[in-house]
Amino acid sequence: MGKEKIALDLLSKTPELLDILDKELQLPNIPTPTMGGEVFWNTLAESNGWKMQQNMFTHHARILNSENVRVAWGTVNGMYKAIDRLIAASTKYSDKKEESQLTPMESMEQLKELKNLLDMGIITEQEYNEKKQKLMKYI
Repeated sequence: MGKEKIALDLLSKTPELLDILDKELQLPNIPTPTMGGEVFWNTLAESNGWKMQQNMFTHHARILNSENVRVAWGTVNGMYKAIDRLIAASTKYSDKKEESQLTPMESMEQLKELKNLLDMGIITEQEYNEKKQKLMKYI
């Protein structure tokens, strides 16, 4: 359940990563307001108001943003594959922000995210150490 929370956290902070879900799931999504899954939905993971849920009857999955709008949907296995790729691609997006613009808190948050990615085997120890060195300058 850790990967889902990391992915939802990344989505809440970097919504442009939704493009990765769209490409991976290959199911058309029309952003649809929902009631938040009070009935017929099991919440598999939640972070910053974002939720990954599975339907109790059809067993398909969906991701809702913090306003309970469906932003992606598909099979549970498809969601997990997309989440793995989303996490792997997140380092590309996190590097977009100039390091000189990072506050100490942002640097520590990025360092925590990198550590989670390392622990899950998404990035290598070498990648982690390189990025850690850069971030430590701003803490």
